[in-house]
Amino acid sequence: MLTVMAEGRSSQAICQQLYLSPKTVEAYVRGVFTKLGLHQCADDNRRVLAVLTYLRG
Repeated sequence: MLTVMAEGRSSQAICQQLYLSPKTVEAYVRGVFTKLGLHQCADDNRRVLAVLTYLRG
């Protein structure tokens, strides 16, 4: 899923591409944020931070 996020896909596009429900995608994305220690913050875009972590890894 992080690969698809790194391609710049929206949650809706991820749902369609991977044949998943929106709730499943939301849960997975939340899990990625948790595993990477990316807590909700007004100044940060967690999707971008997650993708940057993926690309650096």
